[in-house]
Amino acid sequence: VGDKNTPTLQNNLEALSVVLEKDCVKHELTVMRTFRQCVLELPWKVTVYSTLAGLLNAKNSETGEKVVALMHAVLRGSLAKGDWGSVKVLMRFFALLVSTNSIAASTLIGMLDTFLAPLAGGSAKVSASNNCYVFIVLSTLLWAGRSLKEHAPAELEQRLELAAKYVQAQAEINQGNTLSTVFHDTPPKGSNTLAHLLDVVRAVAGNDWKIDAIYAPFELFASEFAQAKQHELPALELPTELAATAFYTPSEFLQLVPSPSDQAVRKYVLQDFIADTLTQLEGNRKDCGKCLMQIHNLCSEDVCSVMTAVQHPEDVDPESTLVFEYMMAEVLFSFLLQLPEGLYREMYYTSLAIELRKAEPVILANVFETMVESIVARVQFIDVECLNRLSNWLAVYISNFGFQWDWTKWESAASEPVDSPKHRFVQETLLKLIRLSYLDRVRAMLPDSYSALLPAKAPAHNFKFTVQAMDERTREVSVAVGRCLKSKGSVEQALAILQEHYSKWADIDDDRRQSLAREMLVEHVLLLGSKTFSHMLNAIEKFMPALQKFGDSPEAKLQIAQVTEDFWLGNPQFFAITIDKLVNYRVIDPATVIAMLFDDGHVGSWSKFQYWEILHNTVKKVNMRVVQLQGRLEAAVTAANAMADDDTPAETQPAESVEHVEATLAQMVQEQRDVVVSTARHFARLLSSGSGASGELDRAWLHGRFKEFLRTYRIQVMENASTLESSVFTAEASGDVRQAFEDVRKLSAA
Repeated sequence: VGDKNTPTLQNNLEALSVVLEKDCVKHELTVMRTFRQCVLELPWKVTVYSTLAGLLNAKNSETGEKVVALMHAVLRGSLAKGDWGSVKVLMRFFALLVSTNSIAASTLIGMLDTFLAPLAGGSAKVSASNNCYVFIVLSTLLWAGRSLKEHAPAELEQRLELAAKYVQAQAEINQGNTLSTVFHDTPPKGSNTLAHLLDVVRAVAGNDWKIDAIYAPFELFASEFAQAKQHELPALELPTELAATAFYTPSEFLQLVPSPSDQAVRKYVLQDFIADTLTQLEGNRKDCGKCLMQIHNLCSEDVCSVMTAVQHPEDVDPESTLVFEYMMAEVLFSFLLQLPEGLYREMYYTSLAIELRKAEPVILANVFETMVESIVARVQFIDVECLNRLSNWLAVYISNFGFQWDWTKWESAASEPVDSPKHRFVQETLLKLIRLSYLDRVRAMLPDSYSALLPAKAPAHNFKFTVQAMDERTREVSVAVGRCLKSKGSVEQALAILQEHYSKWADIDDDRRQSLAREMLVEHVLLLGSKTFSHMLNAIEKFMPALQKFGDSPEAKLQIAQVTEDFWLGNPQFFAITIDKLVNYRVIDPATVIAMLFDDGHVGSWSKFQYWEILHNTVKKVNMRVVQLQGRLEAAVTAANAMADDDTPAETQPAESVEHVEATLAQMVQEQRDVVVSTARHFARLLSSGSGASGELDRAWLHGRFKEFLRTYRIQVMENASTLESSVFTAEASGDVRQAFEDVRKLSAA
């Protein structure tokens, strides 16, 4: 019901309400479960389902009460879990129940007051939780305003004014903060869309709270609703134990194609429904793709144009009319590029775009290409992290459609400086395509002018000890070690060969002898595992004792990491994976990886994505380990308490002692602290030094990655704020470095 805005919708709703009323007698559980699922998973049909609920209530108040009570219980559960997408959808549903006379205006006001309670007095602190609450209130008022103006106009104005004061305070704190701004060629709007949403609400209020973007069938049943019984609802309770990161306020919707300025309200309403559908159906991209293409069916013909429904889609002009496919694509890319972090994994948006294009191969292929072109046209202004995400998205997207793309539009990138944003974006995208395919195929699909953007040869290792590159005694060692490893020799045999040969080199000291042996072993272990990822894993695992023995100091670990980098100089993917495995097996540690990445030898190469991929993998691994240990500690404490309560004999110990887990956790927390402080110190050193970058572009890339690091790990950064202030972000640090730290402090507070 309600798939399309047709003249029969009124009759369909009337007939369905009669059927459901009867079915509730025998199949109440099934009816209620289905109703709940429809409201949550088909958010653009909220006007239809709220009308249906109103009709059920008008025909049988007991059935209506059950529906209202069920949805209220779902709302309470969503609040407790911090499922803000569902909370927003359900509050919109309750807003429209006022229009069907199923609940009183005062009941909805009470629900809104629960969210506004932290703002009481008008001087509430700007915080992630309050941002989230105000966003939900404004989203609800957008749909409740018409009913509240009729039944509780004074209360409506008071709540709107309270929300507006908070939005103003939030905007002042975020003024000038670029950490959450995708494009830097426009004034930064902060980390969310509160100010824009408030403008939309005020515009709707100025139009007597009328919203015509989506058909509202409840107006057809005004006489039936007038006689309906209103139901009271218990008070809501806000969650008290959620972390700041568990609250959510969506980022702004990016405008990537022109649209009529006088259609701003309609555009927001439709894009809001699109965003809710993306959120609610995140677990099923196929269903999400199908549902997205149905949203426009409840619109009147004059609300937006649908390219898939017209005979000549090329004639549709986005500057004169809203175009549904463009609005949908803008929301998808807004989610993909969302800052300070995305809601879901990047692959969700990629796979969803693939599903949408499969459904409409021609039209949506052109739409997505238009979106990418629009972003690339502003590539010099885009946030570095967003450019990285777009490159990942585009490579996977293209690889799913025969690697077809109009590469002629970007031919100029080859002639730009190697660290210019456009050159780097195109080159990194091509390198990812090579990962997903192979060099010759990628080269064959490109114009000849792209040759400068491609590697000269296919990804391969760079083994140092080739015959031509060695003196006689080095050749003897290399041949002996190589034969040992190829014949599946043991760790002890390999170490014995190294000891036997290098002990004869009397012209070098012990430190140099140890360094040469370490390099020889690492090179041959990497060569042994160079065939596939599985071979690499097996080789490192087999010779892990020897590698750990050679990595007995920070300097030794750093040498192992640098030898690995040199070995995989021509294969960034294997480089990243090998470093990850070496960290997993504790051959090297996170501090080693950071020291390697920020080595002065990388100056001039800060635009390369591969280094920052490794940095994020390393920091996230440390953070994940801390979280895992915290879970283990909680389990150990629970087990110990249970044993104490049960009077278990003292000789019976829990699977893992609390003291042992506490000690391990403390060690890991210290490592996490060291990683954050060390990384920030390296960034500050390079950015504050005249020799930390090879030029303005190189420094801009480094500064962009610095902002990305602060933004991504702002929780860990703020946990170590005092240490960072006293030892890193001092007066000696450059002004933009200190400003970035202040921006992340504001972002964390907001």
